[in-house]
Amino acid sequence: MALTATDLFNDATTREIGGVGPDQVNLIVSDLVGVQQMLSAADPQINNLSDLHTHVIINQLNEEIAAVENANSPTGTSILGTDLGQFVGRAINDIHRDIIDIAQGDPGVQAVFNPTPLPPLNTPAAPFLDNAAQTAFVTQWIQDSNHLGQAAITIENNGFTGDIAGLVQQIQTFENNSNAFDQSQGGLWSARFWNEFRSDGTAGTAANALIEGLQTHNAGEVNAAAEQLAANSADVAGNNLMADGGSYAGVVAAVQATAVTPAGGNQAAGDQGGNAGGSQSTGDHGGNVGDGQAAGDHGANNLVADLTALFQGGGQNSVSAILADISALAHGAGVHGNGVATLLADLLTGASASAQASGGTPPASADAGHADPTPVFQHSAFEHMWHHA
Repeated sequence: MALTATDLFNDATTREIGGVGPDQVNLIVSDLVGVQQMLSAADPQINNLSDLHTHVIINQLNEEIAAVENANSPTGTSILGTDLGQFVGRAINDIHRDIIDIAQGDPGVQAVFNPTPLPPLNTPAAPFLDNAAQTAFVTQWIQDSNHLGQAAITIENNGFTGDIAGLVQQIQTFENNSNAFDQSQGGLWSARFWNEFRSDGTAGTAANALIEGLQTHNAGEVNAAAEQLAANSADVAGNNLMADGGSYAGVVAAVQATAVTPAGGNQAAGDQGGNAGGSQSTGDHGGNVGDGQAAGDHGANNLVADLTALFQGGGQNSVSAILADISALAHGAGVHGNGVATLLADLLTGASASAQASGGTPPASADAGHADPTPVFQHSAFEHMWHHA
């Protein structure tokens, strides 16, 4: 009987549990390439969420194959443009487990690929403590992951009329910025999260599906991509902490609460926030406003309210809301993409420095590895590696 994609992947799992030694590399790579080829043949087109999940697996296998091929290379070897340092084993573990989780969570995927689950970890993975630059980037990335999908759904609901080309350009910028930021981080941060952020990870796969769905007027693909982008941002939010130790939950809650009104006429599609009606200014990142009201005014009102809540004893949710408000105002002023992330990083760094100077809590270390002081080397077995759900 011919081996299936499931058989090959399970064989790779067994070999990786023992450690990716030089004698195992070619065998594991052969298994994973076979899985990738079989899944590509079985599911060539994305029409629903199960299709998209299958394509996320196909693309994440590119990352895992490259990491396995370089598992025994000298520390510092670039893998697909990223220097994972000593954490190549961590990356292999994380991608492999994520692929299993994706399949086990989707019966549609299991119809063609049903890998055997691994035993649970003895100690759950701790959320990664981001530095200031990572906090600013992740905050903006969560917002964009949701707003771009919302904008695409608006165009779809409007019969695929609107500025599709403009929105496609924004999605491409989002994908490129996400991939570039992950590559620039390297080390443990990239080892844990590159399968979420990179162009060959979940974000890139979903972004490309969103583009394809818009261009081919495939409603099923657009809906699946928008849902996946939102889910991916929530997953990252749950596995990371802000530089001050706070949660990203407030950022996720705020952006997912944004109501989307189908745009009409010549309104700019790709509004990265609440889609407007009437003569509302586009670029609102703070929610919908009434006819004729400027988006920036709404963001300013939110900022005042959220600052007041913070001064009255509001917790981390107030801080998260303030970050979202500042992002909204920046977009209203024409600052987009990396410019917003840089602005927020500067504010966070400045706030930490002020707190330290006044005797407050010192800022978190900017070392991406400080949240996980115990390195995991390439030959480590799965049970010694972290996993994020």
